Amino acid sequence: MIHARLVLVCLSSPLLTVGCKKQEFRAPPPPPVVVEVPAVRDVQDYVVLTGTTEPFETVEVRARVEGTLLEIAHQEGLPVQAGALMFRIDPAPFEAARDAAAAQVASARAQAELADVTATKLEQAYAERAVSELQALEARARHKVAVQDVEVAEKNLAIRALDLTYTEVHAPIAGRVEKSDYFVGSLVGGLGSGALTRIHDEAKIRVWFTVPDRVLLELGKAREGQELRFTDLDALPEVAVAREIDAGFPFPGRIDYGDPEVDVETGTVRVRAVVDNAAGKLLGGLFVRVRVPRAKIAGALVVPEAALASDQQGRFVYVVDAQDVVQRRAVELGPRTDDGVVITKGIAATDRVVVAGQLSARPGAKVTPRPSEPRTARGN
Repeated sequence: MIHARLVLVCLSSPLLTVGCKKQEFRAPPPPPVVVEVPAVRDVQDYVVLTGTTEPFETVEVRARVEGTLLEIAHQEGLPVQAGALMFRIDPAPFEAARDAAAAQVASARAQAELADVTATKLEQAYAERAVSELQALEARARHKVAVQDVEVAEKNLAIRALDLTYTEVHAPIAGRVEKSDYFVGSLVGGLGSGALTRIHDEAKIRVWFTVPDRVLLELGKAREGQELRFTDLDALPEVAVAREIDAGFPFPGRIDYGDPEVDVETGTVRVRAVVDNAAGKLLGGLFVRVRVPRAKIAGALVVPEAALASDQQGRFVYVVDAQDVVQRRAVELGPRTDDGVVITKGIAATDRVVVAGQLSARPGAKVTPRPSEPRTARGN
């Protein structure tokens, strides 16, 4: 029995030795974050306003004489060139009126010639005392009346000939043709009749937008204190226009008009810009964004937009100090660029800003920073 107890103690002693071995605790490494120093460069500040577009010119095409529409020579919705035939009105009545006027001219000229011959004969007879002076004077007066009748007949012929030319309606400008409400056989040109169609010149597009009076003053201040006047068009800033589907502002333009005073009800000034539309990508009636240059910020600090966060206290970024400890920095934002946003207050050019891994970063905690991949500064 004694031997069995000794064997049991000897067998259990290695297990007791293993169970009593001390365990060592190792703290996890600081979480990794991606950091990046701000890009330092000059940035152009802009103000973005909303506007609407309209064709550079819209012209109503109207019938200048009354008649029956004989032909529609253009295709609706397609461009036409200036001077191209668009409509033809039945010319027969106008040709008859012209011919009648021409006959009246011939008759009036014959009457004038006869009156001239008669007056000449009577003047000669008066010289020979064969007729009285009154008869000679009356004959010359009738000749003058006949000459005036010729002029009236010629003017009437010119009017009838002009009416005949109006039976062909030509495009006054180049542009795209709107759908017409008339068809072949319609009576056009009468009292109260509307336009045959309209032509929209879309080679250029006008953009109307309103500028708040405060922004207008800021634009003048950005030009080294010079007032922004719309009388000197060459001195006005260039603008850029974007549609709703555009990421940037692909349509450059120039301001060509501004109202002479501020609207007292809205506190804004109505401004117009002209944008080239040779590619035909802009249409009239679009809502667009208009980017107007304001001031240039020298040595601006630009960080990726992914670095920004916000809470109830406002916008902020995380910065990693020299001891790899995270700090929260409240920031003030400037204009956005193509690759980030300008920070006007809150960070320095040498700060390492957290651009990825913010969920692992906590103010006052250590992190393992690693630099981000280089990015190309594209400005705005």
